[in-house]
Amino acid sequence: MPRTLSTLIKLLLSLGLLSSVAQAGPVVGPKHVFIVYPGQDTIWGSYLFVVNNDSPGPEAFSFPVMLPKETVDFQAQDSLSPQELKLGNDGGVRIDKVFQPGETLMQISFKLPASEGKATASFTAPYAFETFGVFVWQDTLDVQGPQGLDIQKGVNLSGRLFDTYSTGAGEVGKAITYTFEKVPEGRGRLWVIGGIFAAILFLAAFSLAFYTRPKLTHNEDLV
Repeated sequence: MPRTLSTLIKLLLSLGLLSSVAQAGPVVGPKHVFIVYPGQDTIWGSYLFVVNNDSPGPEAFSFPVMLPKETVDFQAQDSLSPQELKLGNDGGVRIDKVFQPGETLMQISFKLPASEGKATASFTAPYAFETFGVFVWQDTLDVQGPQGLDIQKGVNLSGRLFDTYSTGAGEVGKAITYTFEKVPEGRGRLWVIGGIFAAILFLAAFSLAFYTRPKLTHNEDLV
């Protein structure tokens, strides 16, 4: 994990943006943070949350992960091993892990596809939450989200400026959708434009050949 991201995570924890709640046995914390940044025809992200085990000893805990439905790739980070991050029967992602007493920070990196400079991230909450925040490198993306979005520009976290887009509390099953625009475009659009241009040239050449071909008179025979 990049040093800057590691420092940012520590800062988020110190600010209480990733704090959890006390409850008997392991429980997913109520605060969720998604740090995203643009790639070429891609959105890269890190999903951060806390699991708190209030029991005196280690306990196994299995639960779904709130990754975007459009996720095309994901990877376990830090305290989470690849074997503990699994695909569920519903096609979503689950964590099966034994948690030690206290708080455990979970981090999962993910990738979203973008097309024509636009990407979508849609979520369905598998558990209730207090806050849901998307942190974007300042001035890199145009972001649209749910109504009532709390937007803060130029938030300094660990020496890096972010634009933050946060929602309030949500119940199980709540649907949340974010759209990201101004994603850098790769060669995908060039191939599309090139294909269209080639098709136009072909049609133009065919039309020209058709209308300029020599025309036979009634007294002429085809050879």
